[in-house]
Amino acid sequence: MKHAIERMWLRGISVRDVEEAVLKGKKVLQRETDLTETFFRRFSVVYDEKVYRKMNLRKIFPVTVKVL
Repeated sequence: MKHAIERMWLRGISVRDVEEAVLKGKKVLQRETDLTETFFRRFSVVYDEKVYRKMNLRKIFPVTVKVL
């Protein structure tokens, strides 16, 4: 997660932008790593998603942010 935050700062992308990308962006599953990549506006976010069904909770763990 530290890597993703550093990449966001360097590329001028806020936490709110990442949240919006995860909710509204086009999602693609990366088969090699089993991570999800979402494309939104001018950047993409690679993240791992964990779903806890008993608590009805979905957690997002960003891996990196790429500028397109």
